[in-house]
Amino acid sequence: MKSPLALITGASSGIGAALAGELAARGHDLFITARRLDRLESLKKTIEQTYKIRVHTFSVDLMDPDGVNTLLGELQKRDLQVDVLINSAGVGSRVSLLQKRPADWESMIRVNVNSLVALTTGILPSMVERQNGKILNVASTGAFQAVPWLTVYAATKAFVLSFSEGLAAELEDQGIDIQVTCLCPGPTRTEFHSLAGADDIRFPDFAWMEPDQVAKIGLDALKKHKRICIPGAYNRLTIHSQRLVPRTVITHLVGNMHKPGDL
Repeated sequence: MKSPLALITGASSGIGAALAGELAARGHDLFITARRLDRLESLKKTIEQTYKIRVHTFSVDLMDPDGVNTLLGELQKRDLQVDVLINSAGVGSRVSLLQKRPADWESMIRVNVNSLVALTTGILPSMVERQNGKILNVASTGAFQAVPWLTVYAATKAFVLSFSEGLAAELEDQGIDIQVTCLCPGPTRTEFHSLAGADDIRFPDFAWMEPDQVAKIGLDALKKHKRICIPGAYNRLTIHSQRLVPRTVITHLVGNMHKPGDL
């Protein structure tokens, strides 16, 4: 039998790469994409040597306004149908809103929001036609409250959470059996914090999770038809306890935690 195909964006490192490995272990063929082709090829080699599945690689920059169309065109060119869509690509930057140009924030929004919506709406009709498909969108615990100094990043993740919940409800209301899950990880040992300039943010040691843990929990949630997945007891307790505190207080506390030392 033909193995189901999973498309994973942002698969060159971190949670995206971990999701690729976990899906391969579960018998899925993969179409992995990111900007860094060398990392994709290295991941492809490792996975294909370990599992009896096929890995397709494709380099694309989702900051490019034509990035999603290029990716969808490549899928059509290779005659590939996506059974599982994993929107894992994302970028962040921990600075004051005033420290970057509007174009820089537009690029972040294009990756975190625009490309996710465009890729989902580009692939979903085929899933609906076949009555077969699953979608996992990777957000963050930052989706549940404002995060000063990561203001735009957190706002984009709040969009991803809302979009995922809304889409899941729409599909269910129409009797369309396509599962949509939003994965909201907290502190995870990836290169995200370093690239975002946030290495000095101090979370408790026990709060940190490995990307492999997050990937497994997220895919288990997708399989169980959960709409929202917050991996880790610390993260769940933090998010649920916010309901007891005014939002302005939460924003102040989170802002103090994330404020750069030079400000």
